[in-house]
Amino acid sequence: MLPDHFTLTNGQNIPSIGLGTWQLDGDKGYNAIKHALQNGYKMLDCAFAYTNQELVGRAIKESGIAREDIFVVDKLANTWHSAAEENLKLTLESLGVEYLDLWLMHWPSPLNHHGNDPKTPKLADGSVDFEKDWDYVKTWKTMVELYRKYPEKLKSIGVANFGVKELEAIIEATGVVPVVNQVELHPSCNQQQLFKFCEDHDIQLVAYSPLGSIGSPLLQNKDLAGIAARNRVTIPQCLISWGVANGWPVIPRSSSFERIDQNLQIVDLSKDDLNEITIIGSQNRQRFVTAPWHSFADI
Repeated sequence: MLPDHFTLTNGQNIPSIGLGTWQLDGDKGYNAIKHALQNGYKMLDCAFAYTNQELVGRAIKESGIAREDIFVVDKLANTWHSAAEENLKLTLESLGVEYLDLWLMHWPSPLNHHGNDPKTPKLADGSVDFEKDWDYVKTWKTMVELYRKYPEKLKSIGVANFGVKELEAIIEATGVVPVVNQVELHPSCNQQQLFKFCEDHDIQLVAYSPLGSIGSPLLQNKDLAGIAARNRVTIPQCLISWGVANGWPVIPRSSSFERIDQNLQIVDLSKDDLNEITIIGSQNRQRFVTAPWHSFADI
C-alpha cells in the first residue's frame, strides 16, 4: 500500500498528496481549495509570489478543518531574499495563520527588492535585475536564523528549484541541510542525479508539476493511457501514483472538483507498470518550468 505521508528528518510528517494553489484565484480558486480541504486533502502548497494568500487563508478558515490538520507550505519570494523576515510576517498575516509547517526558498535567485516589478524586476537593457551583494547562501543563512528565532512560527524550512550545486553550497556554508527540496518532477523530468544526492543527504524531494504541467504530452501518451485503462484509473492518477511509489510527495493543481477528488485516489501500480512509466518518460525527456532568473543543470 502506498504511504499517506513521508517523514522528514526532523520527525515531521508531510502528506503524500497536496493541492497546488498556483493560479487558483477568485471564487473558482477559493471553492477549489475549500473543496479539497473538505474532501481529504491534508496539504496546501502556497507561495507569496502567487498573490492569492488571502484567498487561501479564507478557504482554510471557512473549510471547517482544524488548522493543525492542514500542512501549510509557503515560499519566500525572489524579490524578498534580503527582507526575509518581513516576507515571513506578511505571509503569516495574509494567510491568517500563526505558523507555517514548511517555509521554502522559492528559487535560489535573489532579485532586487526595490526593483521596478514585484516579481521580475528588469534593468534598462531588459535583463533580470538581481539583488546586488546578495546570494542564495545569505538567504539560507537568514532562513536558518529565523527558524531558530521563531520555532513557534516555522516548523520546518527547505528550498525549491535547487540543483546539486546549490544544495552543496548552502550545506557547506551553514551545516544546515534543508528538510525538503521541491522541484519539477515527473517521468519526463525524472532527475535521478538530484534524487540520489537528496537521498544520500536525507533531503525529501517533493514534486511540483507531477503531471508535466498544462498541455503535457504525457497526458495524451497512448502507452500511459493503456496503463491507466488496465488499472481503471486516469493518466493523472497513474502519474501521481508513480511519484508516491518512487518516494516523494506530489502536489498536483486543479480547480475541477472531479479532478481534485480523482487526484487524491492513488493506486498501487505493479512493478512492471512503474518501470514502463519510467521508460516512457525517459523517451520523452522535457522540462516544462523555466525561468529567466535561473538555469537548471539537468532533467
